[in-house]
This record gives sequence, structure tokens and C-alpha cells, in this order.
Amino acid sequence: APTVLADVPPGSPVVTEEQFGPVLPVLPYGSLDEAVEAANATRYGLGGSVWGTDLDRAEAVAERLECGTAWINHHAELSLAQP
Repeated sequence: APTVLADVPPGSPVVTEEQFGPVLPVLPYGSLDEAVEAANATRYGLGGSVWGTDLDRAEAVAERLECGTAWINHHAELSLAQP
């Protein structure tokens, strides 16, 4: 099971550095634009995920992420046929 961390400062290493374990920092945001900006401000960009019940909205947010692969309501599942 992953370790979920709440109330993590935005500049904390668990937020700014790549994680190699089941660790999930949870960061609050004031607006959707602020959340997308924070997600795109990282130097890492292999993958990102968007979670929500409104799939159209989640897809619109995923399209704004600057990453190699974006998932909706799951993370890190890749097809063996994917390059």
C-alpha cells in the first residue's frame, strides 16, 4: 500500500524529486489552473495522472499536462505495444 503524505510543503523533496517507492504527497490547490501549473513546473515529465468523477473535465485537464503519458483515474499502466 502506498504511503500518503498530507500537508507537505510545495518545495519539499518528496514533491520536487522523483520518488522510487509507493509514496503519494497530497498538495492543496486554490484553482484548477494552479494545480496544472504546479504539475507542469516539475523537471520530471514522464507521466501524470488526473483523478475525478467528471471524465470530460479530467480529459481536458490531462490534455494540459506536459508529460509523456497522462492517465485518468489510474496511474502507470502501459500497453506492451506502447513505444
